[in-house]
Amino acid sequence: MSEETDERELDPEAHRCENYIGSLARLRGLRLAAGLTLKQVEIKSRGTWKAVVVGSYERGNRHLSLLKAVELCEFYGADISALGQLTKGDEPDRLILDLHQLQKMRDLPDEVTLQTQRLATRIIAKRADRNGSVLSLRGSDLETLEIGLGRNQREVIDLLKRRGLLLRARDSI
Repeated sequence: MSEETDERELDPEAHRCENYIGSLARLRGLRLAAGLTLKQVEIKSRGTWKAVVVGSYERGNRHLSLLKAVELCEFYGADISALGQLTKGDEPDRLILDLHQLQKMRDLPDEVTLQTQRLATRIIAKRADRNGSVLSLRGSDLETLEIGLGRNQREVIDLLKRRGLLLRARDSI
């Protein structure tokens, strides 16, 4: 048994606190993935979500109820499950595609950019995703790019990174 496991068994309250703080960090990550500052959240929500309140939630200075968490996740276009605990083994098999950067590259298309644009357009239509700034690529989406480009996973990810199309990628890849 690891030292970390021993500490969790001895102090389950500390473990719950770690999970809560991790959820708050993921809440901030959802806002950033949506491309929003705290002030932009307030403006976009027409004052429903005050910048100071959302910032307090993210820092853990203010209690975030489950209902408020659900509402805020919906505002960001995410599911409440995005706040759940993730461990290294449970980390989702996906990448975050920067749609703004992809749009900028339309005038200088190469095979990678064209395939990525086609796939992104199809995914957006299929998922009815109206966010417009980022797109989560799931494992099956990455496989589609691998097949279309005739490359393996690492090569596809490297190609996307070199073009500045990824905002965040799994560390384990």
